[in-house]
Amino acid sequence: MRGGDVRRFLIFLFLAAGASAAGDDRTNGLAQFSGALERLAATVAPAVVQVQVSAWCASMPANGEDVASLKSCRVVGSGVIVDASGYIITNEHVVRNARRIRVMLTPKPDHSEDGLAPSGKRQELDAVIVGANREPVGKRQVLDAVVVGASRDTDIALLKIEASGLPTIPIQQRRQGPRQGQVVLAVGSPEGLDNTMTIGIVSAVGRQPTPDFPMLYIQTDAAINPGNSGGPLLDAEGELIGINTFMLSETGRNQGLGFAVPAAVVRYVYEQLRTRGVVRQSLVGVLVQTVTPGLAQGLDLSRGYGVMISDVLPGSPAQAAGLLPRDILTAVDGASISALPYYNAMMSLHDPAVPVDVKVLRGQETLHFQIPAVAVDDRYYRDASIDLHESLISDLGIFGKALNSTLALGLGLRSDTGVYVVATTRRA
Repeated sequence: MRGGDVRRFLIFLFLAAGASAAGDDRTNGLAQFSGALERLAATVAPAVVQVQVSAWCASMPANGEDVASLKSCRVVGSGVIVDASGYIITNEHVVRNARRIRVMLTPKPDHSEDGLAPSGKRQELDAVIVGANREPVGKRQVLDAVVVGASRDTDIALLKIEASGLPTIPIQQRRQGPRQGQVVLAVGSPEGLDNTMTIGIVSAVGRQPTPDFPMLYIQTDAAINPGNSGGPLLDAEGELIGINTFMLSETGRNQGLGFAVPAAVVRYVYEQLRTRGVVRQSLVGVLVQTVTPGLAQGLDLSRGYGVMISDVLPGSPAQAAGLLPRDILTAVDGASISALPYYNAMMSLHDPAVPVDVKVLRGQETLHFQIPAVAVDDRYYRDASIDLHESLISDLGIFGKALNSTLALGLGLRSDTGVYVVATTRRA
């Protein structure tokens, strides 16, 4: 019996035992719980959309060919409406290399008079659809969407459709994040099956899929499958606590290991993309690494855990402020830093217009610094920023970009002169 089957079986036994012991009171309680879930589903479903993407995808090289080729492909993901004027959050990887993006809206459900049982009918959306780019699919509406902006580092993208009065799901504003064991709902289009809802719990918080991975995720056992990417992870009040992003699986199907970008990151990226179209990153010019017991012993550090500054880039704000290699970071913006992901998380959410408040341990002394941040667009040092007309493809078989101080800072390079090699051709 698989893990999910065991869980369902145990829940069934628990509920059955409770119902037997408490009689009608317990049965009524279960009916109320079921009714609450149905009402919640009816509330949030119209704000979840299916994202249909026509994109360019790389195909594997055929026999005798040296390079891969591009082909047209279709991608189906999910999205959530966060503003009534047509702003939709999804995953960046869903819309990457898109030629055309369409969004299928979910009509509001029509419930029977008791307010609990769905009648199976659907009502038309109350929204005002603008333009002639909609296509009816039954009573659903499919609209063209444009990418307002995207952040590959956080895997969040913001889309816009021409509409108004749309239903929305609020991004959770509470400072306290999700808690382990909290009941959550995942909504999306797994395998293209739109408006699918699953239930589970928060399995863990602050989770990394691999050691030193720069992002922290919410882990959930709510069923997440291909097509759920970009859909909302909701709490019991219907607030968005995360964006479902990926799963770990040996089969390519749900094994109870789903991961979502936390609401705090989603909200920050959304505001940046809507305002500027890009996410501005705060850089101070340090390279950091995890402190291990062996590293601490070899370098005679005062603490055998945490995050150490391994290098301070010349001419950077960190060097000007007085930070040194071997300083151990203990806090950023008032938040304790015990591991590398927490440092990355705090820096990714820091407003570049505000100095970074840093505390470090140097020997046995705790030092406090206020470091001006350099704002760098997260796309600045991406491959897309290469000027193909000024690259070195024909001469050397490489994609190159001339270095400058800002690019060097973003890439963590000590030198700001020369050419940064982004990629090479197969025949280089």
